[in-house]
Amino acid sequence: MSAQLEISNLQKRFGGLVAVAGVSFSLAPGEVVGLLGPNGSGKTTVLNMISGALPCDGGTVRVGGADITRLKPHQVAKHGVARTFQLVRPLPTLNVAENVLLSLAFGKHRHWGKEARDRVEEKLEFVGLAGRGQEKVGNLTYIDQKRMEMARALASEPDLLLLDEWLAGLNPSELRIGIELVQHLQGQGMTVLLVEHIMEAVRALCSRCIVMSAGEKIAEGPSAEVLQEPAVIKAYLGDDHA
Repeated sequence: MSAQLEISNLQKRFGGLVAVAGVSFSLAPGEVVGLLGPNGSGKTTVLNMISGALPCDGGTVRVGGADITRLKPHQVAKHGVARTFQLVRPLPTLNVAENVLLSLAFGKHRHWGKEARDRVEEKLEFVGLAGRGQEKVGNLTYIDQKRMEMARALASEPDLLLLDEWLAGLNPSELRIGIELVQHLQGQGMTVLLVEHIMEAVRALCSRCIVMSAGEKIAEGPSAEVLQEPAVIKAYLGDDHA
């Protein structure tokens, strides 16, 4: 089976700083894989290059076999890629349904009128916001803002979902809700690349992990094994714990 996502020798520099140094990995269709590493290791930069938010300085990004390396974000979305961000970015002048509706313009297929409204309500129901489309986004709790952002990403009908610390900042009960939502996506066969620091979520969701440190890939493999590797422990906790 061909890879849903394949990145090869990906590179990014910011002036003299090498943020990503020759990173390569792939995701099979339906996999949920963790992209881990300490702050500043280059994880979000990798997501930004996959989604087209940042140009690559070297390497290639392929999604479903298509080379998307040089495409802009709206073009990448047409290839079935959607993402969330570390900080929720709602459009405050629009209500919940309108925030989700807007993403339909950037997905793989165009939807209009009642079909579009029905699709929005379907996504809101899936994330637990059924019947709340007319609410102002400013009135949503933090977990409900996260739900709305997920609905917005899913409305574009992605084959590959990039979650950038989507579970960050949730309390324990909210975290469980968030994990269950991603597990529902797993059950539907969604391919997910998950940047996350919460190990409870990583262990619950990711059969496999890729770990970065200082812009380089330092480990890859089954989650339980990777999280025990001395190089990974050293990257997170320092030499005294390795």
